[in-house]
Amino acid sequence: MLRQKRACPLCGSEARPLSPLPSCDRDYYHCSECDLIFLCRRQLLSSEEERCRYLQHDNCQENEGYVTMFEEFLDHAVLPFCDRGLALDFGCGPGPVLGDLLRLTGFDVDLYDPFFFCCGDYRQRSYDLITSTEVFEHLAYPQKILNELCDILRPGGILAVMTHLHPGPGDFADWWYHRDPTHITFYSATTAAWLADNWPLDLVFTDQQKMLTYRRTAL
Repeated sequence: MLRQKRACPLCGSEARPLSPLPSCDRDYYHCSECDLIFLCRRQLLSSEEERCRYLQHDNCQENEGYVTMFEEFLDHAVLPFCDRGLALDFGCGPGPVLGDLLRLTGFDVDLYDPFFFCCGDYRQRSYDLITSTEVFEHLAYPQKILNELCDILRPGGILAVMTHLHPGPGDFADWWYHRDPTHITFYSATTAAWLADNWPLDLVFTDQQKMLTYRRTAL
């Protein structure tokens, strides 16, 4: 059956289907406007299936590799740009390791996760820092979330994101990152720059692999 075009969940442009991936029964689309690649929304896991997958992760203080990953994220993508204030760890997961590390560096920290720390109070506050690590690849509607995060980020505040950047539609089939069934939305270095052109955000740092740091501009 011929697959139809889909509206991009980030920019709303018309996205075209990628060629079927070998040994994969999932359908992906590529947006030429913002370079986003995303899974067909009819193939998303249920909320319960998604939550069960997250509970299988070894995301805790005892996992030295996991802690080291966050320490490197703080050293490169956060602390050079913001070293104090009120922080939100958006999508913190069941074991908020990053939130604990932020508190140790002097931040006051709020936690939010739709499965494990589901409290809407953060929407009533303004933040100096918002971190979102290994979250953006799980977002079915990234435009909505970016609008929300920009609304609660103070002018001059920092949005620090960790998500692996895709290598392009031509190399997507061989890329390991899409094999996790909870990974449904994929960004590139081109997407990262596009975000800065279309939201009140300046891209102040990227390692070109998985770390993105934005500063909120004044309206």
